[in-house]
Amino acid sequence: MRVLTGILVLMACTAHAVTSDRPQTFEWPQGQYSQGVPTPAAVLGYELGEKIASPLEIQTYLQALHAAAPQRTQLVEYARSWEGRPLHFLVIGSPSQLETLDDIKANAARLANPAALSKAGLDNLLVSQPAVVWLGYGVHGNEISSPDAALATAYYLLAHPAAQSLFDDVLVVIDPLQNPDGRNRFVQNYRSIAGIAPHGSRIAAERNEPWPRGRSNHYLFDLNRDWFALTQPEVRGRVAAFLEFFPQVYVDLHEMGTDSTYYFPPAAIPYNPQLDAQALESQTRLGRAIASAFDSQGFRYFNRENYDLYYPGYGDTWPSLNGAAGMTFEMASARGLLATRADGSQLTFADGIQRHFVAGVATVEGAAAIRKDLLAGFVAARSGSDQGDFVITRSGDVGVVEAVVERLVFQGVKVRQVQQATRICGAQQPAGSFVISGKQPSGRLVETLLATDTPLSEAFWQEQERRAQKGLELEIYDTVAWSLQHLANLNVSRCAISAGVGEPVSAIVKATTTPAPASVAYLVPWGHQSAAKFLAGALLQNLVVEAGDRPLTINGRVFPAGSLMLRVAANSPELHETVRALAATTSAEVVSLNSTWLDAGMSFGSNAVKRFHAPQVAVAWGNPVRSTSAGSTRYVLEQKLGYPATPVWTSDLDSAYLDEFDVLILPDGYDYDGELSKSVKDNIDRWVRQGGTLIALAGAVDLLTQEALALLDVKKERLAGGGKSPSKKEKKASSAEGTLLEAGPSLDEALAPYEPEPPEVLGVMLNAVVNAEHWLANGLAEQLRFLVSGSDIYTPLRKDKGVNVVQFAGAENIKAAGYLWEASRKQLAHKPAVMATTAGRGVVIGFVADPTFRGYMDGLDVVIANAVFSGPAQSRKVRRPN
Repeated sequence: MRVLTGILVLMACTAHAVTSDRPQTFEWPQGQYSQGVPTPAAVLGYELGEKIASPLEIQTYLQALHAAAPQRTQLVEYARSWEGRPLHFLVIGSPSQLETLDDIKANAARLANPAALSKAGLDNLLVSQPAVVWLGYGVHGNEISSPDAALATAYYLLAHPAAQSLFDDVLVVIDPLQNPDGRNRFVQNYRSIAGIAPHGSRIAAERNEPWPRGRSNHYLFDLNRDWFALTQPEVRGRVAAFLEFFPQVYVDLHEMGTDSTYYFPPAAIPYNPQLDAQALESQTRLGRAIASAFDSQGFRYFNRENYDLYYPGYGDTWPSLNGAAGMTFEMASARGLLATRADGSQLTFADGIQRHFVAGVATVEGAAAIRKDLLAGFVAARSGSDQGDFVITRSGDVGVVEAVVERLVFQGVKVRQVQQATRICGAQQPAGSFVISGKQPSGRLVETLLATDTPLSEAFWQEQERRAQKGLELEIYDTVAWSLQHLANLNVSRCAISAGVGEPVSAIVKATTTPAPASVAYLVPWGHQSAAKFLAGALLQNLVVEAGDRPLTINGRVFPAGSLMLRVAANSPELHETVRALAATTSAEVVSLNSTWLDAGMSFGSNAVKRFHAPQVAVAWGNPVRSTSAGSTRYVLEQKLGYPATPVWTSDLDSAYLDEFDVLILPDGYDYDGELSKSVKDNIDRWVRQGGTLIALAGAVDLLTQEALALLDVKKERLAGGGKSPSKKEKKASSAEGTLLEAGPSLDEALAPYEPEPPEVLGVMLNAVVNAEHWLANGLAEQLRFLVSGSDIYTPLRKDKGVNVVQFAGAENIKAAGYLWEASRKQLAHKPAVMATTAGRGVVIGFVADPTFRGYMDGLDVVIANAVFSGPAQSRKVRRPN
């Protein structure tokens, strides 16, 4: 293996003390640096480690490097954040590499499709093609050291003489800041508080960020969970850039808890079973190179703990499923310039820069040493999957089907579409259905995303059961279910299919209708995401829209309950043009009617038909709300449905100005009852009873069951058969009656907690059954799927107290995907997933699982629309004449 020539000659920086007037700064490896390349200090005006660079400062330094070395760099803006900040990557190579960069990218694409390569062509590429190493920094905005390390790494690779020979074997891409909006939030808060000297206390305001903290982006998404969902522009741009370069090594550099050290691969078990063995071996070999560099500096590190390679939305697993050696690095975080650890030692911002710098350069040098093996492993991983092909039926919510396929195509997946009804997988598939082969370069990704489940070994789960019984931390880092067919409620089948069925799809052409002018009314069938978008747009344009809660039949066609009615007589003369425009932009089906005479069902003029009112929607913002849930709630409303949602601080919910809103959404959160003041809870209760629509998600449901509000007459359940409550006498006694214990059941019972909670469910996909006779179920499929986490299980609402609109399926078929504890499987059966009731003039809705989770639960968008738009229509709120 190549010897790390430059990075090991570091100055003795790690033992420096932090003085009261100047924090420790980054120390450069010794050597004669090129004078033509500007240092960070020359451009930014401070040494790395003295300040936390802002997004603008990072951009400024990249531009300076490119200006100084235009023949060895390429600076590319690959995306814009929600707040309009640019995201750049900097390509670094030799002059000859930059001159032939288009050829290098073209050859990378050829390697990524090995089935089309001859043996001679492959052998030539393995000799001539550099390995592409992509270093990604700062995906979490408050993990602050890695973007500054990116600047140090870029300078070193361009200016240090020891680095120049690396470019015989590698091309380096540096993505210095993957989340500029979150980074800006952190930096501005830190700079607004910082004084003349940093303080390392955990309660120092400079280190203790206010809600929502800087981790997430503008919509408060964790960008390290979005790689396959592609809901955020930062990630979409990054995926497109990845597929342009097809790197053989992809590194995502993070920070972790202050009291930790440094982590790099090998990763912890579990691994996604679709990962290629050679890619995993490459991670191990690169890990050894980093370990050598760390050992030479006396840096502590660990691996094979905490950070697994299972969930496909990570910045290491998704690249690995696409053939790269995807790796996560984690550095203990100072969360400022200085931190005091629990043992009294001090950690500086510069420490993080130093270690990320060493790890990054060691990765580049390690990759150069095993260039050919990396390329060969990449080719092997792109050989596809032999587990069969998938068929996605073009039926149900067609707009959602098309959106899912569009995301797959965006990720480089090859898709074919049948142009006419065809019999595939033993069933007749309608025209427009999609066929996706597993035997393609992206086959490992296809299998992971489209298969019903991605199971782990029975031995792994038996160990988790053992750990759970012992009260030990489980060895799983994220959700254990993510199948796109469940997230979007798709009809997916699979079988062996002969090649060539259908035509290749390069882009999805969405079907739209152009309704003819109607003399009496327009009717929009309900139950699709496109119809919800249409309703949102119509209300924002002040159209009069109505709906009934029963199906109706016109000219032999049955329209679902909740279908939208727009009567010509009730609207302005511009109705036709507005409806046509909305149909074009939303892809909603619109039926023109010249008579409202029905064959069957609820008449247009029925008293049961309700008018929609454009609701003013408030989303609770701030503690105790989980920021990711607040962000995904707002994202679903604003970006998926096109309807504005206003964040309102939880501390302001005791204001009379709450009356300006029709809907209040309480996102998932923790201890709402303990965190919210009595005045807030009293005001919410008053507001609901006067006609407001209150929607609680996941952890917020508990608030509605507490005595202070008592808006949902249900209780959170204890573990079934899991223990008893202590008697009043036992609670008051200062001692306990003596007992004789022996190993076995009696000892286990003696050690069991009183009133144990059900076990924590680990992000499992569960089936749920819909009560179609309630308005909240309008347009819904008979069965929905929810991604369930945590231990909350509620008693069902009794019939005189409300309606269990959606209930989890029976124990025998409740699990759709993932691993579900046996106790949870039995106790969750038939329990409520969605509840609705009334309080005074208002409406109360509780979702036991967050339907907006990560913004990718496409199959639940219609029930969200029902809650937000139909809730106010169903309330008896007193409205002013209009």
